[in-house]
Amino acid sequence: MNNKINTDEFGIFLLWAGIITSLISYFAKSSFLYTLGFVFFAYAIFRAFSKNIEKRRLENNYFKDKFLNPIKKSLGGFKGDIKSKRNDKDHKYITCPICGQKLRIPKKKGKIKVKCPKCGSKFDARS
Repeated sequence: MNNKINTDEFGIFLLWAGIITSLISYFAKSSFLYTLGFVFFAYAIFRAFSKNIEKRRLENNYFKDKFLNPIKKSLGGFKGDIKSKRNDKDHKYITCPICGQKLRIPKKKGKIKVKCPKCGSKFDARS
């Protein structure tokens, strides 16, 4: 029996949105904001225990592509941004075809087998 709880960027965002909305509703004495905070919490819990992992992965990727990545780019990137990748002459950066995780592989090794640490998929890549 798999009792694993699935958390991702979208789930964490929902939890923080619920916390912030609940705090605002407490001080503003707004029942609408209180209900909205409860909806955020309920959906985050639903997503964490959902068995439909592929659908949750698609929701998370959509959230990252449409919301999170533009914010990160506007704030100047994140750890391992483009500037540091440009200066790395010993490695090539590829993307996992299944989950979109950025992977670093050694250069000049030819065709190699790569295993994604995030989703566990195996695929061939040319370095």
